[in-house]
Amino acid sequence: MNDQLEVFHLELSPPNLIVIPQGSSLQFLYNDVQIESNKILNVLNEPEYQNVIIDLSQVHYLDTIIISTLTRLVQQASQTGGQAVFCNACTNMEDILKRIKVGSYWPLFELRDSALAYINSEC
Repeated sequence: MNDQLEVFHLELSPPNLIVIPQGSSLQFLYNDVQIESNKILNVLNEPEYQNVIIDLSQVHYLDTIIISTLTRLVQQASQTGGQAVFCNACTNMEDILKRIKVGSYWPLFELRDSALAYINSEC
């Protein structure tokens, strides 16, 4: 099942929640970013979802507001016994993730298939 929002695209595939950011918060109304962030956190709170995969294929840059939302998602998944991973980052996004040390806490995979294989082997 897919749920198209404005700021994030969601793919619901229990036990995995795939989140695809659609751009930096500068492209959207701040209120929309906050509302959608809360919607995603509520979906991840549903018992059928344990893992979150952040697919960065649609972005070349993310600001701190979107990164903060994504960090909250992966932390929530980790705290509730699930797995969290990033995938499909362009070189610029990889550099950003390395600078903020996200990669030292949650794995970054080149392809979504690799991220899914990792998640499925860990569960």
